[in-house]
Amino acid sequence: MAKRKQEILEATGEIILTEGYSSLTTQRVADEVGITSAGVHYHFETKEKLVVTLIEDREEALVAMLESTEGPPEERLAEIVRLQFEAVEAVKELAGPPTLQLILASTSEGDPIRDALVSMHESYVEFVTEVIHDGVEQGVFETDDPEQVAVLLGAFENAAELRTALGLDAGDVWAGLTDHVLDNLYVQQPPEVRG
Repeated sequence: MAKRKQEILEATGEIILTEGYSSLTTQRVADEVGITSAGVHYHFETKEKLVVTLIEDREEALVAMLESTEGPPEERLAEIVRLQFEAVEAVKELAGPPTLQLILASTSEGDPIRDALVSMHESYVEFVTEVIHDGVEQGVFETDDPEQVAVLLGAFENAAELRTALGLDAGDVWAGLTDHVLDNLYVQQPPEVRG
């Protein structure tokens, strides 16, 4: 990806994270990068295309992170949950609630931004489902529905992010994940997933 295009994407992400999606304008991005708004539009025709590209970029990073987990399924899943915990901890540094949830709430069905967010979620669920399925095949996990468990893992992360962003303790969410999902999934005692 061209250097300027990457700078625009990084500035977009930073603005969304620190100021919120409602503050995002192509002029604000241009100011952050030190170019004109026409320079932003040269690379991204619309703000919508800019945000979709940012989400697609984040989806690639998510898939790469998931694929970087190694070992047998029980270790891979534990690492994925640890990485989710670290992501939730990072929310404490932000000024507002989880940005992807806010962006999603501002879209409607058929919106390209919504479609990109759905694609990112589906990539996560597909990957985690495969890890869980492999664990069932190897006898380390017990579930009739690996996809449902993958969806639940994502939902727990979203709930923990929201509680953290609101300044509330997410410990009950993580305890619920262990008590109601991981304890029932792992044939043996699940590993400790919190740092």
